[in-house]
Amino acid sequence: MQVSTSYKRYVLASLTLVYMLNYLDRGAIILLLQPIKQDLGLSDTKLGFLTGIAFGLFYATLGLPIARWADRGNRVTIISAAIALWGLAVMSCLRVATFSQLILARVGAAVGESGCMPPTYSLVGDYFPGPVERTRAMSIYWLASPLAALISFVLGGWLSAHYGWRTIFFLMGIPALLSAALVKLTVVEPRTHLLSQQTSSKAPQPATGAVMRSLWRQRSSRHLSIAIVLLFTLALGLAPWYAAFLMRSHNMGTGELGLWLGIICGVGGIAGILLGGYAAAHWFANSVRAQMRMTAVAVAALIPCFILFLLLPEKRYCLLALVPLQIVFNLFFGPTFALLQRLVAAEVRATTLAIVMLLANLIGMGLGPQVVGVLSDLLTSVFGVDSLRYAMLFISLLAGWAAYHFWQVGLTAEEDLAAIDGPTQESPGNFERLEAVVRA
Repeated sequence: MQVSTSYKRYVLASLTLVYMLNYLDRGAIILLLQPIKQDLGLSDTKLGFLTGIAFGLFYATLGLPIARWADRGNRVTIISAAIALWGLAVMSCLRVATFSQLILARVGAAVGESGCMPPTYSLVGDYFPGPVERTRAMSIYWLASPLAALISFVLGGWLSAHYGWRTIFFLMGIPALLSAALVKLTVVEPRTHLLSQQTSSKAPQPATGAVMRSLWRQRSSRHLSIAIVLLFTLALGLAPWYAAFLMRSHNMGTGELGLWLGIICGVGGIAGILLGGYAAAHWFANSVRAQMRMTAVAVAALIPCFILFLLLPEKRYCLLALVPLQIVFNLFFGPTFALLQRLVAAEVRATTLAIVMLLANLIGMGLGPQVVGVLSDLLTSVFGVDSLRYAMLFISLLAGWAAYHFWQVGLTAEEDLAAIDGPTQESPGNFERLEAVVRA
């Protein structure tokens, strides 16, 4: 399908908008965790369950069957239905009065979110097939996360101070419903215009088990998947607790906290993603090894960044330390996920992402916040109000393990890409051919 550059940019903007909207509640729940705890009388263990297992289990497990559907079905329809469901779920928080009701609302949001990422990620790959342009497009696409943080923290902090946490969730659902209609009416599904065997609906879809075995057998995709899982475990395990930590250890209110977290996480995240994408597309455009080594060094640098953020005694220094932490944390998105697409066949892109994110979310989102919450409760008798500080510090050490696997990707990626179809291929071959290469 031949489309204009301007339309491709419009599609990328639309998909980024959808992905940003379905991230808004994550930023809001981080900011509002302490007010929700006080309003509903919850323990840290319950808060960990709310932000972790209750959300992550449904988000992760439903992501795989939806991704299988996305690898053969109409991705535009899936995206529209998913973001609409998410919008309705978060709007239902307006009437939440108990912990059980809040759990149900979060489960509904998880179901909606699970249908957004795999099809949008897959569509970006179809509209931007070249390695360099795909890296740039992925960097734009991943801006959704820091943009969501900027909006949810700054606007959420102000709204929370004036209207309460329930109203924030209700208002987030309105643009989601509008974007569902926008995507359905204006974005074209490329598969309806492609007749090649690769995208033909008559071709048998590779089994999920075969895709998993292929990911594991190939050295680069194996290390890359492990690195992503570890890094998301770190990110998703700690993210829900940032605001609670700053409130408890530095006595910050939601209004002040929302402004600072929004600016630091939003602007810092945007800077990190753009810097990582620019470095990969310009400085290291012809060297995947250099891209992955850059990523490994950046991820390893997270450990001293976390030590400063969590242990500095004064609020202003703590917030200042959060700036480089956010920049470094977001460097990996563009080059990492662009490489993941290059290592697999187009017909299993969504399934591949769903498999990796299934593990990342089950472990990271499902267990990460829960482990932090349990550790915080256990350490309360020793450290009092600062127990959360040391629970978060313990989890931050995962960055070193993730950095090791990113470095290993750099040692094998160029060889694996050359074995697939040469290091400059625009799109890998079909799954059967790639499977034969991996087995060889």
